[in-house]
Amino acid sequence: MTAIGTTSAVSAFTNNSSKAISAAVNKALGKDDFLKLLVAELKNQNPLEPTDNKGFIAEMAQFSSLEQMNNVASAMNELNTNLTFLTHQSLLTQGASLIGKMVIGQDEKGENIQGIVDGVKMAGANILLQVREKNLDLIEVTDVFGVSETRPEQGTEENILVAE
Repeated sequence: MTAIGTTSAVSAFTNNSSKAISAAVNKALGKDDFLKLLVAELKNQNPLEPTDNKGFIAEMAQFSSLEQMNNVASAMNELNTNLTFLTHQSLLTQGASLIGKMVIGQDEKGENIQGIVDGVKMAGANILLQVREKNLDLIEVTDVFGVSETRPEQGTEENILVAE
């Protein structure tokens, strides 16, 4: 046994599965701590009974697995951030495509709102359509109608609703 007891601690890690080791190391130790533990084990091993190659290779494989899992976790976090950004941009684009169109829906109070969309804004994760100086959440829109230009043959200045 070593002077600081690192050999037995690392040996205990070696006997567990790779998944259990990664979970334990992630909870209790970071990768720097794991490397320090490995270096301390090598420094303090008994010269008459050095760590065998199999044990050393197993520890290095576990460290490599831990490093790869950390890389995957970082990549997943970055992917999640990018997907959130793309989702917000997609919703904003959907809302912008409704500018100039007639929409029907309900506001947060349950009141019906009907009118032409004048603008779109983002409020946190929600996309709000500006309809007659009121805000209508994009997910609360129930109907959308296109607004056509004035038809000269009718001789009227009013917009005509055309269902798409």
